[in-house]
Amino acid sequence: MVILEKKSGKWVRLLRSLSAILLPVILCIFLFREISLFSSHALQNEQATLEQALRSSAVHTYALEGRYPESLDQLLEEYHIQYDEKKFVIEYVPNGTNLFPMISVLPLNHPEGGRP
Repeated sequence: MVILEKKSGKWVRLLRSLSAILLPVILCIFLFREISLFSSHALQNEQATLEQALRSSAVHTYALEGRYPESLDQLLEEYHIQYDEKKFVIEYVPNGTNLFPMISVLPLNHPEGGRP
């Protein structure tokens, strides 16, 4: 009976030692995952905000001048829109002066590749 108690005591000590090591590791992994997820959501929000700003500015130009901007540079300059060129690439394809242009904001270097 004494032998069994000693063996179970060893197991309890071993489990305590492992939990002291594994618990911080598990918490760090969880924290890293949550930070990654938050970063991804922030990038998506930034992308959506930039795209909405470009679309609204194009519509505003059409309302004032009766035509859509001829180029992305014109749109960015007139409305003082700034963005991080290391994070996003903007595709602006005009469809004439009275048709809404195709506007796309695509992320660069996304960890999962492609759109967030």
